[in-house]
Amino acid sequence: MKRKLNHIIKSLALALLFLSGCRDPFEPEVTDQDLAVLVVEGFIETGGEISEITLSRTNPIRSGESFRPEGGARVILKSESGEEWAFQESQNGVYTFSEFLDQGMTYQLEITLPNGRQYLSDAMAPVISPDIEELGFIKDDAGVEIFVSTKGNQEAQYFLWDYEEDWIFRPGVRSQFFFNPATKDVEFRKADQKIDLCWKSNLFPKIILQNAARFADNTILQRELVRIPNRSEKLTERYSIRVRQRAVNQETYDFWEILRKNSDDIGGIFSPLPSLIRGNIKSVDPNGDNVIGMVSMGKSASKRIYINAQDVAPWPYFIEEYEFCRLDQDTVLIANYEREFSSGSRLPVIPVVVLTTTIGFRAATRQCTDCTLRGTNVKPDFWED
Repeated sequence: MKRKLNHIIKSLALALLFLSGCRDPFEPEVTDQDLAVLVVEGFIETGGEISEITLSRTNPIRSGESFRPEGGARVILKSESGEEWAFQESQNGVYTFSEFLDQGMTYQLEITLPNGRQYLSDAMAPVISPDIEELGFIKDDAGVEIFVSTKGNQEAQYFLWDYEEDWIFRPGVRSQFFFNPATKDVEFRKADQKIDLCWKSNLFPKIILQNAARFADNTILQRELVRIPNRSEKLTERYSIRVRQRAVNQETYDFWEILRKNSDDIGGIFSPLPSLIRGNIKSVDPNGDNVIGMVSMGKSASKRIYINAQDVAPWPYFIEEYEFCRLDQDTVLIANYEREFSSGSRLPVIPVVVLTTTIGFRAATRQCTDCTLRGTNVKPDFWED
């Protein structure tokens, strides 16, 4: 849930700012004071997968920054038996490590900032997630719903899910050619230079959770995770979603449930505000700075599925950026290749042939032909064709 908590806190603060103007008698004074409260979030994997702890600072309400990392910290995991594991700062404000941990022990996370201030988590007992029983989809009149089913147990009743989406898309006008300034001619693109097929990804910061104890036999059936609306580009050709399921304790579940209610429903005037949700991280100094955050640990479960366009056919789609993309009507003659194509703003698309001789190309703008402006032409390592 990297950066999710900071994102939610900022969104809630902005929402409360705008809502404060909806009732004339209630006019709170909004300040631009930079409180810079420390935000700690992460999940510690016990099964050897990469664990991440993210440290950041809250921003003033009107700040344009979405993420203000807290770098240079010392992050240590300590077991009840006295063992210690150090996290490494993989990028600014993001600390990672990978280790197999005894799932029968309790642990604490210790954070020391560059200014010497220390923070310590409550004791954490790992919670092991059962497997995802089903990850599937249903097409209906509103689009495609992607759902998850799982079965909890006495030790794992509270669940959180996050997911990553990846999909193939095509540009508005497809071109396999480029202008080579060295030869001053139009040539075919090599496989690693193609711009007519790309991948796009999305990590959605939505809070998705469920209490399995509410259902018979702790069985969660077809919990909706994602709704892909009609005409979405995600199902143009091939789509993939990887869902990660984490079982957590009730304290962690309640923490995220309060945030979910505030972020989804904005909450009432007496709803718990983010500034009052402390989580399980506290300052070692009783008079120390405030901190907001929740760190939990356990073994997660994950599953990936693919959906092809034919699986949901018919699927008409619409990509706003390509709505007005068309081939130019005029032909760019050979003598004008350098003048028309050297800047890269227009690209050759279709050769114009008279008898058996190519006399030029019809062209289109780069915005309409180059999919790398919106995604990547590098196939993801996990992708299956």
